Amino acid sequence: AGVTRNSLNDALRHTGLQFMIDPGADATIGGMTACGASGTAAVKYHTMRENVLAMTTVLPPQTIASATNDTRSRSKPRVVTCGSNALKNSAGYNLPHLFIGSEGTLGIITDVTVKIYPIPSHVIAASCTFDDLHTAAEVVTTIRMLGIPVSR
Repeated sequence: AGVTRNSLNDALRHTGLQFMIDPGADATIGGMTACGASGTAAVKYHTMRENVLAMTTVLPPQTIASATNDTRSRSKPRVVTCGSNALKNSAGYNLPHLFIGSEGTLGIITDVTVKIYPIPSHVIAASCTFDDLHTAAEVVTTIRMLGIPVSR
């Protein structure tokens, strides 16, 4: 969770894969998860909420999840591992989504498994100007409805 986005992408570069969430800063993966980060690429690659497969979180002592009758263990933090490496999982509560975006208030994220994507073989850029906001919104809606791939 302490690995930064740029460090992860540097380590992945030789594989042809990349972590696509780009909040605009070289943030840590754990911090991006805690904040529910997104960025300009969220149109195509979504946000951290959709890109976290599994995580490990340390809960503070005296929480419901760590409640017990043993007074010695009440002062110890509990570790919760949730999610899986499977791309689809519909069993039980969706605990990773509870922790993603919680800003660290529910626990400290110590380990994160994220989705990685192939580096695009090419990128085409276009720039458009519009006379008014209504026309711009209509064009965006039309592009999305036609299924034209847009990444930013």
